Amino acid sequence: MKNIFKSVFMLAATAGLLTSCVNEDDFDIPPVKELILAEGFETTTTGSGSNEVPIALEGWTNYNRTATRKWHSRIFSDNKYAEFSSFYSDAGTNDEVWLISPAMDLSSTANELFSFETKIRFWAGACLTVFVSEDFDGTPDGIATATWTELNPTLPGSGQEDVFVNSGDLDLSSFNSSNVRVAFKYTGSKQTGVTTTYQLDNIKVFEN
Repeated sequence: MKNIFKSVFMLAATAGLLTSCVNEDDFDIPPVKELILAEGFETTTTGSGSNEVPIALEGWTNYNRTATRKWHSRIFSDNKYAEFSSFYSDAGTNDEVWLISPAMDLSSTANELFSFETKIRFWAGACLTVFVSEDFDGTPDGIATATWTELNPTLPGSGQEDVFVNSGDLDLSSFNSSNVRVAFKYTGSKQTGVTTTYQLDNIKVFEN
């Protein structure tokens, strides 16, 4: 009988000891922070073959400064994405085509990060650069006059075709205005043969 009471006492003491070591804060669930920007192009209208449907999302700017073709929507395996390649441009032309996000208010957020995914096909030279601006006015003419800070994402290169590559988390914490925009610039040329196909997907800006 003494052994039974002794065992019960030891179990109770152990339980109390364990309980006293656990702080209620250890069970607190951190608040979920909403994405500041999330675009996977799932609401866009896709084209096929030579039929290209330009990206036309609210707040986004899609403009070719040197020709007429624009970033357009495609679908593969039920996944939509933005695509561009100078291979399909008219002979002798050059492309400088921008896809720019809506304005984001980062004045009251902190530790913002930016990420996206890129896939390439038919490698024929590097064509994509990525920027951020705080003074773009949202108009095609404003692209030339805005201040653009180039970012350094991880992008696929030769030998990395047909698989989406994550950019890594790009730090936007130094941009704290109410007019922050990220931009994807494709620079290619049918004339010089720099025509790699680039596909963009899963663009996100979020607080860390």
